[in-house]
Amino acid sequence: MRIKAIFGVVGPALAAAVIGCGGGSSSDDRTSNDKPAAGDPAKVQKLLEQTFGPNSAASSGLLSGTIDIAVKGVPRFKQPIQLSVSGPFRQDKGDDTPKANLSMGIELRDKAYGAEMILLGNNVLIGLGTTAYQIPDAISTRIRKPLRNSDNALGAVLAVFGIAPRRWAKAPRIVGNETIAGVDVIHGTAGIHAKQYFLDVAKFANVLTSLRFTEIAGLPQALGPKVRAALVRSVKTATGDVYTGAKDHVMRKAKFNMTLKPSSKDRRLLGGISSLKLAGDLNVTEVGSPQKIAAPTARGSYPELQVTLDALAESVRADARQGK
Repeated sequence: MRIKAIFGVVGPALAAAVIGCGGGSSSDDRTSNDKPAAGDPAKVQKLLEQTFGPNSAASSGLLSGTIDIAVKGVPRFKQPIQLSVSGPFRQDKGDDTPKANLSMGIELRDKAYGAEMILLGNNVLIGLGTTAYQIPDAISTRIRKPLRNSDNALGAVLAVFGIAPRRWAKAPRIVGNETIAGVDVIHGTAGIHAKQYFLDVAKFANVLTSLRFTEIAGLPQALGPKVRAALVRSVKTATGDVYTGAKDHVMRKAKFNMTLKPSSKDRRLLGGISSLKLAGDLNVTEVGSPQKIAAPTARGSYPELQVTLDALAESVRADARQGK
C-alpha cells in the first residue's frame, strides 16, 4: 500500500524548508536583478493591495502549483525534488474563514509522498486515502490563524503556507498587460526582501515540524538566526512575478526563480550546499466558480495518525540508510 504524508508544499516557503533555501538577496539585502520601480510607484503599490488586500472577487477557485528544486553538494538531495499542491478553495458569503481541500505532495529520491490538508469549519484535517485525521487545537490554531476574519480567501489560504507577497515585494514594477487563459491580466515583477522572507519561512517550518513532516522527509526542523543570516548572504538572484486580473484584481498566476551559492564558510551552516536553484509556478483558475470542499467520511484519531507517521518515518530512514 502506498502511504501518503503531507508536506505542506506550496510557494517558496516550503521550498526553503528543504534546506532553508529561497528568495533573498546579497548581504545588504539586494538581489542582482533588482530594478527601480517603473512608472508610478503608488500605482504599483495599489495593485498589490488590490490583489492581496480586501477583495471579495477572490472568494473561490482552484489552485495548482509546483516548485522544482536542484541541489548540489548534498548527496541525499542529488536528485531533483518537486513539491506540488492542487485543489479548491472557497469562502461563502457570511463566513469569516475560507474552506479548502488541498492535495499536496513531494517527489524525493524517486519516491512520491502526498496527502490532503482540509480546512473546514474550525478544523484542520489530514486526509490519507479514505480517512481524515483531526489535528489537535494546539497545532491547528496556528495553522488556521491567517484564515481568521478573511477578506480575501485566496490570500488567506496562501498565507497558511507562509506566502506573503506584500511583505516580500522589493522595488515592484508593472511590466505590462497580457492575457492568460482568456483573462486580461496585469503583469507585475519585483525583487524579494530576504530578511522578511526567511522569517516567514522559519515560522512555517515550525508548523511543519509540529506535524512531524520535516522529520519524515529528512528536512531541517528549524531555521535559526545564524542559518537565516547565511541564507541571506548566499542568495545571488531572487525574482518573483504576479499576474493579476485587470478587472477583478484576483491573482491568476505567480512564479519565482531563485539561485543560491553559499561561501565555503556558509556551506557548513547550510548542510554542505554548494549551489541551489528553485523554480516555482502557481496558477489560479475557475475564479468565482462554485467549489465543492469535502473531507473523507471516515475519521481517525490523532494517535492513529501518529502510528501511520511512525511507519512512514521509519521507511524513509531505511531508504536513506540504503542510499535510496
